[in-house]
Amino acid sequence: MTPRDFSLDTLLTACAAQHAFREASIDGTQRLTYADLNARVDALAHWLIAKGTSEGDRVAILLTDGAPYLTVLLACGRIGAIAVLLNWRLAPAEIAWIAGNCEPSVTFANPRFADLLNEAAAGDVIEVDETHDPRGTFEQIVTSDQPAQTIPDLSPERPLYMMYTSGTTGRPKGCLQAGSAVASSAMGFAVRRGFTKNERLLSVNPMFHVVGMQQVAAILACGGCSVFAGRDDDNAAMLDLLHRERCTTTSAFPTICFPWLGMEPVRDGVMPLTNYTGGAGMGKPQMYEFIEKDWDARVVGGYGQTEVCGFATFIDYDDMLDHPRSIGWTMPHVEMTILDPHGNQLPLGEEGEICLRGPSVMLGYWRNPEASEAALGHGWLRTGDLGTMDDRGLAYLLGRAKELIKTGGENVYPAEVDAVFAEMPEVADAGCCGVPDKQWGEAVKAFVVLAPGAQLSRAEITTRFKGKIAGYKRPRYIEFVDQLPRDPIGKLQRRELSARPVSPEQAA
Repeated sequence: MTPRDFSLDTLLTACAAQHAFREASIDGTQRLTYADLNARVDALAHWLIAKGTSEGDRVAILLTDGAPYLTVLLACGRIGAIAVLLNWRLAPAEIAWIAGNCEPSVTFANPRFADLLNEAAAGDVIEVDETHDPRGTFEQIVTSDQPAQTIPDLSPERPLYMMYTSGTTGRPKGCLQAGSAVASSAMGFAVRRGFTKNERLLSVNPMFHVVGMQQVAAILACGGCSVFAGRDDDNAAMLDLLHRERCTTTSAFPTICFPWLGMEPVRDGVMPLTNYTGGAGMGKPQMYEFIEKDWDARVVGGYGQTEVCGFATFIDYDDMLDHPRSIGWTMPHVEMTILDPHGNQLPLGEEGEICLRGPSVMLGYWRNPEASEAALGHGWLRTGDLGTMDDRGLAYLLGRAKELIKTGGENVYPAEVDAVFAEMPEVADAGCCGVPDKQWGEAVKAFVVLAPGAQLSRAEITTRFKGKIAGYKRPRYIEFVDQLPRDPIGKLQRRELSARPVSPEQAA
């Protein structure tokens, strides 16, 4: 290990020495200490080398979250292999395309996902039973004394994992993150949140997603414990697990925490959860008031993306209330600026593209030099998100560049319209998009979910908008819906909204 080496593996090694007998992972019926986890990682690393896996080889992971997932990821980091984090929500054809693109030599797969590999060239497939059957192949590997192998000297900038993006501009891109980037992001997040070795994470977001991954990495960085919710756990089971294991933090989005309201979340006067992470910009800050007051917990938010290895900004609940449209201040390991399309830095307050740099920025996209150059060619990571910064350093997200609405030659940022709806107590959720318009090129269409029992007409909504934002930014069409399409972390799927038909009765 060189003095410059800094990775999840070095963090694990430090925890195994300093916190050897503290719990590192709780997964169903299996509880592992840091000494246990480190030993399993070492055994798997030696097994992989004996199998012929070397630095730069790809090792695919198609598992539910838990100790096996963490073990494979960390073993890859120990030998310099690249873990490919496969999304088990994808279709077999999508998994096949990714496998063809990254060419894994071995895939660790849960038997429940076997059908997803039917069309994929996934290399040698090792079944990993989530029941931790001691007779299973994986348990035999990680609990046996493997023949010692030589661990190679590795570059500090070596890739640790490849996480494929959603592919909103075509085929998904394999985002390569260095082990040092993952560790830097984990340390920055742990420091900003004030995590200690007593932290216990209720992990509910899948680790193939950057939010789930970096939450677990941050817990590893501080020597805490990750408590993994089961793949089939419902909201009641997750809440019970949170209490039973005395979890102190989670990353539960509204789809999880809101149902807890009717499940007696505070038991015996105690809500063990002391930190709650919600995404900034996900609706009204007031919607989390019950967490702060009734549950005596803490709400925080942030902004980030896969290419910056998780969160790039952070904001506390009080600041959310004071600056409801802000995504907060940058994390300690990240620098932000606003650039114009030519890569020139814009003055404070001007609208442009949010750009980031720092040790957690990706290495690039796998086998895609053109996309890598487009994203990193100006010396900054070009996020594709539009925003501004004020003189206090607070950043504001205006929306994706590709979601910008152009009406009559004017720019309309969806976030501006959404923010007006967020002030209406009758509105439970709302989102807008651009739709074709013969006169103006595009017009703003809003989709509105009313709060239970609330009534609000299109005419009343139009009246509420007057004086709030410019006339050309107001919704020209309004459709009332039961719910909005959001991904598992609550991100609004505006492309799906824009594909829906516009009818005359929706005119505002």
